[in-house]
Amino acid sequence: MDECKSFKKEYDKCFNTWFRDKFLKGSNDDSMCSELLKHYTGCVKKAMKDKDIDIRELRRYHTEIGSKDE
Repeated sequence: MDECKSFKKEYDKCFNTWFRDKFLKGSNDDSMCSELLKHYTGCVKKAMKDKDIDIRELRRYHTEIGSKDE
C-alpha cells in the first residue's frame, strides 16, 4: 500500500528508537510511538477499504490455511 509508506517509515523509525533506547533498558511504556501507529494503521485500514479488502475474510482464510498445515 504505497499510500502508507511514509507513515510506515516514520513509525518504524520511532519503534526502532523506542526498542533500542527504552525497551531494551527495561521500559515497556510504548506511548512515544502511539500517535504514529494510529496514523499508520488508520492509513492501512482506509487503503484496505478503498480496495475492498475485508480483514475478516483475510482472518478466516488465514485460519483455514493454518489449520491445514497442522
